[in-house]
Amino acid sequence: MVLSIIAVVIGIIIGWIDLPTLFKSRQWKETAVYSVLLLAGITFSVIAVNLWEFPSPLKLIVWIYEPINQLLARMTGT
Repeated sequence: MVLSIIAVVIGIIIGWIDLPTLFKSRQWKETAVYSVLLLAGITFSVIAVNLWEFPSPLKLIVWIYEPINQLLARMTGT
């Protein structure tokens, strides 16, 4: 639990340092992308610190490309 809090606090400190400069220069798209990536990083850090089970992104890639692979195999006769 302490490590989760440390991960969140470090993420907040990083946002506290970087986000005001983006706001001042009115870079709204960059601010939005930076915020999303920072939140994703904090989320994955908390998951990693707590050693929670998280599905592999490779399963999603296999699920998407398996039908394509089967179609190409049928077309080429292999």
